[in-house]
Amino acid sequence: MTSCFVEIGHHQKAKAGEHSYGDVILKRFIREENRRLVVLSDGMGSGIKANVLASLTASMALNFVSERKSIAEAFERIFNILPECSVRKMGYATFTIIDMLDDCRVSLIVYDNPLPFLLRQGELVELDWQSIELSSTRYAGKAVASASFEPSLGDRLFAFSDGISQSGLGRTSEWGRTGAVAYTQKALREFPGIAARDLSEKIVNKAELNDKSGLKDDASHITIHFREPRRLMIATGAPARQERDFAFARRFGDATGSRVIAGGTTSELIARELELQFSGTMLSLNDGLPPISQLAGVDLVSEGVMTLSRVEKLLRTDEVTWRNQDGVAERMARLILNADLIEFIVGTASNESHFDLEYKLRVQLVKDIAELIEARHLKKVVLEYF
Repeated sequence: MTSCFVEIGHHQKAKAGEHSYGDVILKRFIREENRRLVVLSDGMGSGIKANVLASLTASMALNFVSERKSIAEAFERIFNILPECSVRKMGYATFTIIDMLDDCRVSLIVYDNPLPFLLRQGELVELDWQSIELSSTRYAGKAVASASFEPSLGDRLFAFSDGISQSGLGRTSEWGRTGAVAYTQKALREFPGIAARDLSEKIVNKAELNDKSGLKDDASHITIHFREPRRLMIATGAPARQERDFAFARRFGDATGSRVIAGGTTSELIARELELQFSGTMLSLNDGLPPISQLAGVDLVSEGVMTLSRVEKLLRTDEVTWRNQDGVAERMARLILNADLIEFIVGTASNESHFDLEYKLRVQLVKDIAELIEARHLKKVVLEYF
């Protein structure tokens, strides 16, 4: 792959009877290096104590790997800080680290979690796992597993906690890594275009079914899909100079992929400059936001600042909390999450009827949304101002 576009999705469920996840998933986008990091840590036990230990481990792992410290040095430092179970002589948290570099090379580091697996055209690709033992006498016998590979277009990488692989244990037999691979292959044959987050949810739900009476352990699953980028363009505002109106509209009209307009003035400008017709009546979704318009060739036409403000709030939360809602903001947020490359074209003219405050809010909201998309959802964002 000459360019690295990835769709990253995950799903988690807590052990039956617990309200806190004992597993933690953290993500980080390092803009200067165009580098994406994902960490899954499983705290020993369940509930709040496990969550605290997993959070500490995941945070340290992210920081040390971000600094490109050697694997041995990074994890000796983690083990120095983490407490160890005095009975089982084990660290209180495990981890899986996925490091996706700008040149598309992927590095994996695993300590005591199930080994991730890679599917290429639906078939299992065995990775070349290496065992790296820690050199200090204090940690003699401790080792982390490491592998790296260069993905091909269409590859999917899967990482998970033992709540997935050990599901079914005590009922019949544990699912194991083999069972997880087989079920994933079956799901992809049935739903080849399934979104990463939906596939992760499907696998976590299957693990819960394996346990029958509720999950016996926290279950977390990550899906990473390497594919052609899905593009989205969002236009909002109007150009500062009226003579730039056509260039602004043409930039939007030439975009490939999904297209969204956020703002009544913006939609009227684009319709006028590109000679497009609004079709049908405006549609109210009864969500407290102004109704949406329908413009030929545009996936969503909404009001501006209020809608963007609600989208920003949605992107800060877990999609599970709002996925069944069908408001304007939810539709826009869903389009964003389904894309890999999101381009904003932002007009910088102030709206005289709403003073300069709306202009400032719009520009700041776009910046906030862009930062969220990159930092929380690890997608690529391009901002262009007119």
